[in-house]
Amino acid sequence: MAAPPDAESLESRINRATNPLNRDADWSSIHAFCEQLNKDLEGPQLATRLLAHKIQSPQEWEAMQALLVLETCMKNCGKRFHSEVGKFRFLNELIKVVSPKVRTLQD
Repeated sequence: MAAPPDAESLESRINRATNPLNRDADWSSIHAFCEQLNKDLEGPQLATRLLAHKIQSPQEWEAMQALLVLETCMKNCGKRFHSEVGKFRFLNELIKVVSPKVRTLQD
């Protein structure tokens, strides 16, 4: 089933919520992202991929906003999203951000 033409994708919502040009947190975009991921059948899977990518951004403000989106989703989204966040695939992406050993191997 195709989305209505005026519906925004999760990708466009995360891009708006984590835009490096945002001066402050864009709460309406963050909550819209959370609502959309709950509605979409594949929302949690796609959301975790998008969030992992944004969290690894070399632009610090974009990465910080992505962490805020993740925190908001953890507080406001259900079990399907929590399950995806708890999977090795997502957790491994977060480890890449904080582990100098993994970062060195990628360079």
